[in-house]
Amino acid sequence: MTGSRASASADAAPGAAAVRRVLVCSVNWIGDAIMAMPAVQRWRERHPGDRLVVLARPPVDALWRLHAAPDEVWPMPRRARAVAAAAGRARRARFDEAVILPNSPRSALVPWLAGIPRRVGLRRGARDLLLTSAVRPPAGPGREHQAWEYVALLCPEAADRPLPAPRLALPPDARRAAEALLEGLPRPRVALMPGAARGPSKRWPDDHFARVARDLSAAPGCGIVALGAASERDACARSLPPAGRNLAGRTDLAAWAAVLAACDLAVSNDSGGAHLAAAVGTPVVVVFGATDPARTAPLGPGVDAVAADVPRRGRDIARSDARAAAALRALEPGRVVERARARLARGRPAAGERDA
Repeated sequence: MTGSRASASADAAPGAAAVRRVLVCSVNWIGDAIMAMPAVQRWRERHPGDRLVVLARPPVDALWRLHAAPDEVWPMPRRARAVAAAAGRARRARFDEAVILPNSPRSALVPWLAGIPRRVGLRRGARDLLLTSAVRPPAGPGREHQAWEYVALLCPEAADRPLPAPRLALPPDARRAAEALLEGLPRPRVALMPGAARGPSKRWPDDHFARVARDLSAAPGCGIVALGAASERDACARSLPPAGRNLAGRTDLAAWAAVLAACDLAVSNDSGGAHLAAAVGTPVVVVFGATDPARTAPLGPGVDAVAADVPRRGRDIARSDARAAAALRALEPGRVVERARARLARGRPAAGERDA
């Protein structure tokens, strides 16, 4: 598994400290999983010899296989019997602890059914009955970002340290696939991601993306590529200039990340793609409507948030929220073009900046 640790022995050597076995139940969205990675990285720094298994639904399981911290990644199928099957597997693995990153009661079922003796999750009403330790979400200045919730669960002792940038390792075959998909596209290359899995309330209009693409392809003469799921192919096509390249639905997750890594800039909605770009070190300009960049912006030094001039609202905005969609439409493309040109002029952040 590229990027993941080689499987460690489940048993400690004679005279060595016992190896703890920890199961992390992953969140189910790409962006949320990437926001959890700084906490997982901090955990691995403090527990280099312990065994960490991540349980994740597709396609997030593929994302965790690009990360160095887990010893193993278990897929959690969506079929009806998946919970019982995963609980049986976890019971046989004899985990010492489970850390449940999502907030739903269902997410705590596998550790509870498996009888894992320590089960940690955020305090969420009735779900607390399935936990042995219910943690209050962090609060206060400087702790608004969602990533701090995962720090509170996995490594609260690191709560006084800055968050590291998420880090992904791309396999060589994904990099080769990206090179083939981008062959002949001029530089600087700009990736557009006009889709958003959360629906219209997080989608800047396609014609606004098209304006950004038109202006950037004219000066400084960028090569434009659009990325997204197969269901977003039409939206990507509407966002591209004639010479642009539509890769929506043509990449798996690793190749998508590799294409982003081979670009000089990404322009994205507040979506998983924005977090993916930041995690491979590509500068990204992120468009926010009613959601709050202080809470969910990608982590890293190459991130610019362009937010609509509206009151910020919670993260659980309905998919078709009319006010959120109106806020996005009111955000002028010229603001994003200006920020994108400034970011291109600065170039990619150095590796040292990413780990600060």
